[in-house]
Amino acid sequence: MSQYDTVILGAGPGGYVAAIRAAQLGAKVCIIEKELVGGTCLNWGCIPTKAMYKSAVLFEQMRKAETFGLSCDRPRAHLDKIVSRNQRIVAELREGVERLFNKNKVNLIMGEGYVKGPGEVEVTTTNHGKQTIRGKQLIIATGSQPLALDLLPWDQQKVLNTRSMLELKRIPKSLFIVGGGVSGCEFALLFSALGSTIHMTKRSKEPIKGLDRDINSGLIRALKKRKVKLHLGDPPEAAVHTESGVRLTLQSGKQIETEMVLVTVGRSPVSRGIGLNRLGLDLKNGYVQVNQYCQTNMERVYAIGDVTGKQELAHFASHQGIVAVEHGLGEQEAAVDEDAVPVAIFTSPEIASVGLTAQQCEERSIGYLEGSFPFRALGKSHAIGEIDGFVKVIARKKDERIIGIHIIGPDASTLIAACSVALTKGVTLKEMSKTIQAHPTVAEALWEAVEDARGLSIHKLDLGL
Repeated sequence: MSQYDTVILGAGPGGYVAAIRAAQLGAKVCIIEKELVGGTCLNWGCIPTKAMYKSAVLFEQMRKAETFGLSCDRPRAHLDKIVSRNQRIVAELREGVERLFNKNKVNLIMGEGYVKGPGEVEVTTTNHGKQTIRGKQLIIATGSQPLALDLLPWDQQKVLNTRSMLELKRIPKSLFIVGGGVSGCEFALLFSALGSTIHMTKRSKEPIKGLDRDINSGLIRALKKRKVKLHLGDPPEAAVHTESGVRLTLQSGKQIETEMVLVTVGRSPVSRGIGLNRLGLDLKNGYVQVNQYCQTNMERVYAIGDVTGKQELAHFASHQGIVAVEHGLGEQEAAVDEDAVPVAIFTSPEIASVGLTAQQCEERSIGYLEGSFPFRALGKSHAIGEIDGFVKVIARKKDERIIGIHIIGPDASTLIAACSVALTKGVTLKEMSKTIQAHPTVAEALWEAVEDARGLSIHKLDLGL
């Protein structure tokens, strides 16, 4: 029986970051992974989809080359080559994580772990051997998996999930995305750029749950502009496989046939069959319940990432991992602030958000000010040919402290970094207004939105959002 200070079940972005931080702080660490180091994010999520997104954006730009005074005759997209590039990138990054384990003397065991007790895990290794691992601290970081839909069971040929979409070798002529959400919207705009005819349905009228209402409205405009056929609030009630694809019957009675269907109706926690019920952990709908320190109801047992059901974001899982390790090793002030977690969505244009939305302010009875500024009013946006979208800033009315920033537009995923710092540090509108943004950059829209909330925007015209 091997003894460790910290044992981690799952080597995704939460688990592997927790392992490295624990080792940095002097702990003897073991991490157990049943499939591939890096988890869903690195292998079948964040990284390969963003590599594919870059290919789609470049392809779209190539087709617009004439508007920039350039010639690019008849560009073609080769999905097999795009996927090969994705796989090379993923393999390189995965090897990098494994090298970090070696550097920090983290013991990686490949196999399936079963929790036998608060600090005890039985591992069935990939060569079918068994070993028992004990640790003073146990961190559950088993992640989540795509949620199935009874109406549309995956066959990975005509009906796919987000994982099998990344293994396609050819671009479908038509694709029906059932479920929307972040993954659905990213794939919709990605494959639309590559030439597929896209349909998308979702039970709700919002493409992505939880976004500020103005951002969702902007996203709907972006989807329609790129000829994505939306059927929001009109979910499928029947599905029939045909010789050429799948025919869906929507709640409205409308029938639509496409070559392929992508199911993106959410994710479910990986918490069954690994001993958590036997351990006595507090589970709700399969999610491990934790406090702000990532502690469970069992002493010295922590949980992080998607399995907690908090926020299904790789960077949030990593942050939870650091908090769990530091708290477990005695740093009592280590805690998670869930109101300052940035979100980046790689649609076209990009979306990024941090802090409270207008709806959340209203639900919490928080008086607020808001300001916005359209990118089309910036010289830089016209120069780069990306004028769609806007920045929206929300501040608490009583003290003008910034409590939310929401962006749809060029480089939104980069701009949100400075916004996260502003929220974390409690910056006010006046303090933010004293910063100087370089010209010409799209960051000027952030300054202008802050000034608009104060009634002092310099360049804002009534151009709409």
